[in-house]
This record gives sequence, structure tokens and C-alpha cells, in this order.
Amino acid sequence: MKRIDRFILTFTLLIIPAITVVAQDSGKQNPELGAVYSLGDQTLSINGGLFVPLFFQEFTGAVHVTNLTPGGVGSLQWNTYLKRNITLGIEVGGVFAFSPNFNMLLLLPITVKASYIFTYFPFDFPVFLGTGIDIAKYQDNIHVDFMLKPGFSTYWRYNTSWSFGVNTVYWWILQPATGNQPKDEGRMGNFLEISLSALYHF
Repeated sequence: MKRIDRFILTFTLLIIPAITVVAQDSGKQNPELGAVYSLGDQTLSINGGLFVPLFFQEFTGAVHVTNLTPGGVGSLQWNTYLKRNITLGIEVGGVFAFSPNFNMLLLLPITVKASYIFTYFPFDFPVFLGTGIDIAKYQDNIHVDFMLKPGFSTYWRYNTSWSFGVNTVYWWILQPATGNQPKDEGRMGNFLEISLSALYHF
């Protein structure tokens, strides 16, 4: 449990200062530059980067290494603005990683994503939460599991149409025991995504 506590503390220390600084500065921006987007505006983004397996945790609290290599992650995301700084959208992605025997783990997450965007022109700082399902395939085993994806991004507005940035996303996948599996074989997967993003506004 100490390992989990240390990771959660580190993640919190990374995200809280960024949110606090941006929130304090957001009121100082030029309102004409900051209020570029409004209700009905949309974005489409493509993301790609590194997928880091962290650990598996049993429902009893026991923690295990994943025995997976770092892998690759990619996704497409569509969002619509509900307000100037609130968006709602859908994200579909894919992940691959390998076991020590070079067996491939494939993940296909499909999530609904809500974001609150702090702005300090020309930068946007979305803080978001995605929730949905993850389709996992490893050898002949296929699971459909519930997942949560909290995270934050930093975007630089190149112009009114394009932004470029980086995403830091925590993946939490709930995989209970199914079928004839013993109940203690249920797991919670914990992973980290660090990806680059190109975002088109329209």
C-alpha cells in the first residue's frame, strides 16, 4: 500500500500546482483573446505517445507488478463546447504492450470525456475525466471492463484553428473475476499515458 500512496501523492503534487497557478492567472488574460470558443464549437484531436504499465492491485489491497513492457498509445477524440471553458466528447483509442514472452496485450478504450479548461492565452490547460469501457485482448482471452481516465493537458494555440500539446492521463481499469475464476483473481489495472496531441478547432 505504501507504493500506491507514494504514487497517488506524486500524481497529486504534479496536478494541483499546475491547476492552482493557472486558476490564479486565468483572470489576468485578455478577455478578447481568451474567449475564442463558445457553445457549439467543436474540436477533433489525434494523440499518440507512451503507455506505462504501473501495477495491478487485488481487491484485498495486494499489489503486483504488471510484467508488461512500456507500450504505445494512440487515440482520436471529438469534443463540443458546452460553455467557453467546458467540453464534452468521445475518445476512442488503442494500446499495445508486451509480456516477458513477447505476447501482445491489446487494449481498446472507448470513453466519454468531460473537460474544464483553464486559459492563459495562448495556452489552454484542460483538466478532464473520461469514463467508459476497455476491451482487452491477451492471447485468447478477451475482457470488457469499466475504466476511468482522469488527467490534464497543456495546449499551445498556434492559431484559431490549431493547437498542439501534451497529455498526462491516469488509467484505472476495473477487471473483476468472471466465469469460473476465483473471486481473488479480480484486478484493478493502473497505467499511465504520456502523449502528444494535435487539436483542430472548427
